Amino acid sequence: MPANFAAAGWYHMVDVVYGNETLSATHRSLRDAVIQLDHDGTFFIGYPILTTANGAFQIDALLVSRQTGLVAFDLSSLNATYDNGIPAEVLDHQDQIFSAIAAKLTEDGRLVRRREIRIPINIVTISEDYDGGEEGSFVSTTVHVAQLVDDFKEISEDDYRILNSVIERTATLRPRKQRTSVSKPNSKGSQIKLIDSKIANLDAAQKRAAIEFPDGPQRIRGLAGSGKTIVLAMKASYLHLKNPNWRVALTFYTRSLYQQLIGLARRFSFEFVKDEPDWEKLTILHAWGSSYTTGIYAEIAMRVGAPVRNYQYAREKFRYGAEFEGIIDELYDFVMEHKERVSPIYDVVLIDEAQDLPQKFFELIFLFTKPPHRIVYAYDELQTLNETEMPSPQDLFGRKQNNRPRVTLTNSDDRPKQDIVLPVCYRNNQWALTTAHGLGFGLKRGRGLVQMFERPATWTDIGYEVVGGRLDLGRAVELRRAASATPTFFAEILSESDAVKFSVFDNEAEEYQALARAIRHNLDQDELEPDDILIVVSEIRKIRSKGGAIMRALAKEKIVSHVVGVTQSTDEIFSKSSVAVTHIHRAKGNEAPMVYVVGADYCFEGFNIGTLRNVLFTAITRSKAWVRVSGCGTQMAGLIEEFSGIRADEYVLDFKYPTKKELGRIKTRYRDMSDVEAKNIEADLEVLSRVLPLIESGRVSLSDLPPHVAAALRHLVNDAGDSE
Repeated sequence: MPANFAAAGWYHMVDVVYGNETLSATHRSLRDAVIQLDHDGTFFIGYPILTTANGAFQIDALLVSRQTGLVAFDLSSLNATYDNGIPAEVLDHQDQIFSAIAAKLTEDGRLVRRREIRIPINIVTISEDYDGGEEGSFVSTTVHVAQLVDDFKEISEDDYRILNSVIERTATLRPRKQRTSVSKPNSKGSQIKLIDSKIANLDAAQKRAAIEFPDGPQRIRGLAGSGKTIVLAMKASYLHLKNPNWRVALTFYTRSLYQQLIGLARRFSFEFVKDEPDWEKLTILHAWGSSYTTGIYAEIAMRVGAPVRNYQYAREKFRYGAEFEGIIDELYDFVMEHKERVSPIYDVVLIDEAQDLPQKFFELIFLFTKPPHRIVYAYDELQTLNETEMPSPQDLFGRKQNNRPRVTLTNSDDRPKQDIVLPVCYRNNQWALTTAHGLGFGLKRGRGLVQMFERPATWTDIGYEVVGGRLDLGRAVELRRAASATPTFFAEILSESDAVKFSVFDNEAEEYQALARAIRHNLDQDELEPDDILIVVSEIRKIRSKGGAIMRALAKEKIVSHVVGVTQSTDEIFSKSSVAVTHIHRAKGNEAPMVYVVGADYCFEGFNIGTLRNVLFTAITRSKAWVRVSGCGTQMAGLIEEFSGIRADEYVLDFKYPTKKELGRIKTRYRDMSDVEAKNIEADLEVLSRVLPLIESGRVSLSDLPPHVAAALRHLVNDAGDSE
């Protein structure tokens, strides 16, 4: 959301955003005329929705550009008769459009000077056969409209930036936190205040994702911090206001997102029409639900008469970490056995954090969403906690009886996009993000890669550029964050040496003491506040014991803290007076200026190393400005060595891309294992560790072993000799 994306070289033409699913012939002709203009700006079709004393109405088309300012197009009077000049009904409708736009613009005091709006409001009624104007009221055919518009007065760069923020509804994105206590010009408090002020407008991809809506499924993907949650909330509000009789459901995985999504949907609704949403029609639903809030799963189960399972049931029946997947599989089987009970519930479903939801969940959503199955799902690349990449749309939504996929996504030039990538990361600076990717993939790990995108092009999709080698299977490549995907304000405000720091300690007591002292300094000297700080415990299953130890260390420094979901509700992460301690499942979807990742040595090595490295990646990418990663012992020292390698390369990721065969081996070797599998492997390794010394000492020979075991050991010995 750069303050000035046009001047920064984001695009040098009129970008088209389709707010309508289908276009009339007049819309097409008008679009073709407008995009011929040599302007920087955005042409919205079917956007925005504005409010007047008579209710809400939708602008047919709107051009916002530096060269012309604001131009609204009225297509409602195509068949008007102009025998005696512009008829009164056309002028009356132009007045209505003017009043609605003027009311919106005057909400921002920066656009008003001496009781007049600084930006001209140009309104053009499109006619089939009439060109003319009187006292600022314009009528034009699509043949001559470009010539008319090109003569309008340009506006200043500052006014253009402000105008965009008003039209895009991003006034609601401005930081609510005023930070009135900040007084030091170079403190962390003043730096984060400045960073927040820079995130002002939507970029081209975000505008398209928030407004465009096809007749069918749509995928929105990008990095953590690229704005997907905000885009989905805006999209849900816009669709609700545009289609007030639709049942629009916005769902998500992390419980602590609930209040954030409710707040965003409410704020966007007030931005559009100055009123609360109809919460019976626009519903914010957790994917599962809880004892006090209904979720998508529960609604579907009740619709078909299936038992509604709670967490206690799932925890006892299914393995740790797969509780939701277990009950979804159970519900899916029930639905397949009772297909006659399937009847759609939703007109639209928007899914945030899709990377964390099981595949059968998407099949159920497809079955219970009315045709043409308007399903929008958004996910973060590399933020699944057990996989590198999401399944394809063809695999995600299942197949028909003829084995053809239910869903395929296509992008056409003159229709809303079905597949949108958000390449810019506004949350993480380039140093933290590159570090997170380098460690997440194990690019500097001496024992080889942990995981890798199957499609090399995914790297460029998410905002990296090739600076050396070739981005292809089996080839050496050098990648860095592209300037176009990196907001300039990070380098202007932050320093690389302070943005990311790693520390190693002899034991946890020392680590927690250092943590407490650092946070004390954040609060006393850096002008940060308790809710600016997030502590993420790497080892999820030990959140109670480790969280308690951290709270005690903080208490010695007279710092109030809480463990989310243990000493405080699971639905809220932050508190104005208390520092949050949590694990990654609850931290996901949230962010903080200062993030402390403790016990990171846990993520260095292990059976489920892909999952462990994704935990580390996700924890680091919670940071809006600074991240501190700490741990104990040799494993933490190993992690620091990897980070030092990334830093020494000046945050250029230098590696050899695996071949297709190597990718398969990596995926098989580091696939996520169940607890039972991991324990069995641990037991087998324990036996092997006792047998090998016996073989080395000669007390046991290879001939004493089962033939297949002896053959495998000989093969390994020969391979080791060859590699030397």
